[in-house]
Amino acid sequence: MTISVLARLGGAAVVAAVIGLGAAPASASGVTIHIDQADVGQTAAAFPVHQCDPNLGGGPFAGEDVWVFALPRPQEQGEFRSVTIEFATEGGPVTETITTTPAADRAIVGDRAWIRTSAGLSPSGELVNPFSIINATAVITGADGTFDLAQTCPAGLPVTGPEVAGQSVTRVAGLGGAMTLAGLLLVALQRRRRTA
Repeated sequence: MTISVLARLGGAAVVAAVIGLGAAPASASGVTIHIDQADVGQTAAAFPVHQCDPNLGGGPFAGEDVWVFALPRPQEQGEFRSVTIEFATEGGPVTETITTTPAADRAIVGDRAWIRTSAGLSPSGELVNPFSIINATAVITGADGTFDLAQTCPAGLPVTGPEVAGQSVTRVAGLGGAMTLAGLLLVALQRRRRTA
């Protein structure tokens, strides 16, 4: 090979390397942001916005909470790439990560991310040790800022108490009350016909 051929090949390699280096940060990088500090310490049950969305984790579930996080300025902040949440639990801190690879109990849906966790309910349905947020960070595709806990779907309480033929006592009592009122109405109509 001549020196001019080597020079051309070397120049092409340098150009390819520069282009490759220039492109790598754009595809591999992301901006790391933190959760709004007003959302730290929240439990799913105490959070003021309760909404169960089938596209964002569904629910309510017996014994499990659904947490939904959102970017407040999606036009500027882009989309989530990952969300990492540290929860306080009875057994100590637990860290959970939501990625763009969906799972049965978590997923990223553009500028929203959701996760399902234990609600900390006792077998009798009492809230004894719910998960609460210690801290959370997210990697996003756009501009810096914070992200929010947008809504929660707290665990549905299990049906407790005795059942009669598959019906709870309160439902049977309600049905009995309605039937009693209907009977009284029929008696009153019967008496009215006799006097007329």
